[in-house]
Amino acid sequence: SPPALESAPAMDWTDRYTTPLAEVFTRGHKLALEHRVELALLKALGKLGKVPAEAYDEVKAAVDAGKVTLERTLDIERETHHDIMAMVKAMGEQAPTHGGLVHYGATSQDINDSVMALQLGECRDELLASCRHVRAELTRLAKAHRTTVCIGRTHGQHAVPVTMGFKFANHLYELAEAERFLERVKLLGKFHGAVGTFASLGGSDDVKRLVMEELGLEAAPITTQVVSRLHLADFVFALSAITAALERLGKEVRNLQRTEVGELMEGFGAKQVGSSTMPQKRNPHKSERICGLARVVRAQIQPLMETVALEHERDLTNSSLERVVLPTGIVLTHYILLEARNLLQKLCVLPEGVERNLRAGKGAQLAERIMMALADRLGRQEAHEILRTTASAGDFEAALLANDKVMSVLSPEDITSLLDPETYTGRAPVLVDEIVAAYGVEAEGTKGEAGVAAAAAAAAGEASA
Repeated sequence: SPPALESAPAMDWTDRYTTPLAEVFTRGHKLALEHRVELALLKALGKLGKVPAEAYDEVKAAVDAGKVTLERTLDIERETHHDIMAMVKAMGEQAPTHGGLVHYGATSQDINDSVMALQLGECRDELLASCRHVRAELTRLAKAHRTTVCIGRTHGQHAVPVTMGFKFANHLYELAEAERFLERVKLLGKFHGAVGTFASLGGSDDVKRLVMEELGLEAAPITTQVVSRLHLADFVFALSAITAALERLGKEVRNLQRTEVGELMEGFGAKQVGSSTMPQKRNPHKSERICGLARVVRAQIQPLMETVALEHERDLTNSSLERVVLPTGIVLTHYILLEARNLLQKLCVLPEGVERNLRAGKGAQLAERIMMALADRLGRQEAHEILRTTASAGDFEAALLANDKVMSVLSPEDITSLLDPETYTGRAPVLVDEIVAAYGVEAEGTKGEAGVAAAAAAAAGEASA
């Protein structure tokens, strides 16, 4: 039975991590969508001459007048223990002449699956818009730091130089790909009757066609009593892909904000507190929150996959699960997207830390470059061995200058030139341009470089507050 209509106390996490998308999953909004689907059914039945055309007008007038209330529906559900039948009775009793025709030929899952498709459609539109907002910030940062040379890292170790813009361009591409996963998910409605055979609808799919047209939904080509749950699992996989991409971004910010690294810094408010006992702390709390909640979103895939293998033409084990898993995954994904946008708007690149780390290897980070310069004359394998041994020297450049084989190929001037990290970024700036052109989004209100500079100045001001 449903609880009393009075709101239960909000749990900390639902209060803390909610977004406006939570409204899509409220009982009131779901009831409104149920009414919309039932009215679409009556309209279709009237067009086909299966019920009087006036049935639609009478029931719609009652719904539009606010006579079919959530309170009454919940009262009936406490008696029937069936939410769809409660909704049907509540609609019917407000239409004395034709109310008995509500739900004609339908099964509960015709309503539930069509409502769910409408809910997921609403959510997808907002999630895709939020993805674009995050991509706009990544676009801005990629362009602003297109040529900001920094050290790349693999296995946590200094590798070879990249640019900070190249890092942001990688995140931009990855989020755009995850966004495509969500765009391609099929949101399918259903009006096939019990077990999916159309028997209660006279064996014709005319009702399905008209209802789906009215609702603006694509119909599943075949169903049991439910639309295949693979499509819902696909939706949650797309959410997991989006949040995984943002988790990688969050990890990068967290690692580059380490005290001993100091290349990035989350914005920090004038009255913000990092620790209750260590006043100096400026923790990357937004990035950490993104990473933590992304794990919760991913965890929703497993229970959704369990609903694919329902018994025979259906059982009810999917219902309670979906009421928890889908809102949780969707609302938390939206929250993560909003948090990521806020993080990026106020993110600061710290030039001193970037420059310090870029040159911390004292030239060893350019060992690959020296190796390639020697390879044509000495062979790649011998050049690799020479650089493997010299790279561990305390003074890399001095070790190169003292190596006879190196000096037989390169001059001291060559070595000095080759050890300039600013000139060993390959196609990184060009790749930034290509990715921005293909996947970038211009932020609303941004006007070229002036907009980029203003955003960067605002972020720097907050970070120093």
